[in-house]
Amino acid sequence: MIRQSFLDYLFPSRCPVCDRAVSVFDNCAGFCRDCIQKLPVIGEGRCYKCGRKLRDPALQYCTDCIRHGAWHHYDRGLSLCTYDDVMRRSVYRLKYDHRSEYAVKYGYLLAKAFGEALRRAGADSVTAVPLHPNRIRKRGYNQAEILAKSFSKEAKIPFYKDFVKRDVDTAPLKSMTRAQRQNNLKKAFKLGRNDVKSKVSIVIDDIYTTGSTVDAVAEVLKRAGVSKIYFITIAIGRD
Repeated sequence: MIRQSFLDYLFPSRCPVCDRAVSVFDNCAGFCRDCIQKLPVIGEGRCYKCGRKLRDPALQYCTDCIRHGAWHHYDRGLSLCTYDDVMRRSVYRLKYDHRSEYAVKYGYLLAKAFGEALRRAGADSVTAVPLHPNRIRKRGYNQAEILAKSFSKEAKIPFYKDFVKRDVDTAPLKSMTRAQRQNNLKKAFKLGRNDVKSKVSIVIDDIYTTGSTVDAVAEVLKRAGVSKIYFITIAIGRD
């Protein structure tokens, strides 16, 4: 206990919102108490397919899923927050500024938000959207895998590393159109292991934009015999 306190003093935990050291007196699941209130958490009025916050709560589906939802290989998605400026800065630091500890904290929040409901839905496996080894060597870690492990531990749903592997080091997707993303991801993923007998699987990533990446992973899992696939992300774009 004394040793851990000393380590916390030397290497203080940082808030994923403001990136300042979190005081032991101001700690709320690894976030500053004030900062955790700034998270744009999605409440009622989610799209029934992708989980995006609906512009019109009277509808069941967002604009994007009305147009493209029938083509998705996943069954349903859940995201914690809307991808606004707060989340954009936080996710950027998570991925590119070596703040891998953010993923542990977000994984905990994801489990608290969705873990019980997904256990009731029969979820029996958790996996992460994989990175190609070249990207891991450059970044040092796969943020989606850290998220998935943290979620798995808190939600008590088994995590399976390398359930799906990334076979192709694809070009960055952020500036591509939906069609370009889908074409870029063709044959990018493959089944990594055949010893996982899952019927309801959860795929975890950091953000959801068009769904092309999650769809490509879900397609591999469906071919492997998984009957239902949920995805979970920290953030998702606006309707």
